Amino acid sequence: MNAGADHAKVAILIVEDEPSLAELMRTVVDDVDGWSATVAHDAVAARALFQQVKIEVLVLDINLPGITGLELLELLRTDETWADQPIIVVSAVADQDRWQAPLQHARPSAILSKPFELDELTAAIGAVLRS
Repeated sequence: MNAGADHAKVAILIVEDEPSLAELMRTVVDDVDGWSATVAHDAVAARALFQQVKIEVLVLDINLPGITGLELLELLRTDETWADQPIIVVSAVADQDRWQAPLQHARPSAILSKPFELDELTAAIGAVLRS
């Protein structure tokens, strides 16, 4: 694969409202050969990016301002394009009881509980890409 050929890279969208964490995640994902990460800080910005870029993997924080990550996840799962696309949820609250049923209903591909190690993020992305 030609490393300079961006069109050959897997487009990964990271939706995270904490700027420093979002940038760290973007940097780590971009460092993987063949992957290209873009960041959005809320669901509205993420939805705009879906119109501009063919996103292949979504890394989605649950606690977002305005439209929550869970609401965005549920909305995406009703869209034919995103019904089975890889969506990795990251959240400090994902393991709380009140989130279990809604998360299972929305069928994330993987769930990472914050705090997580950055290699867990790349492993989760790699796993959903292989499945």
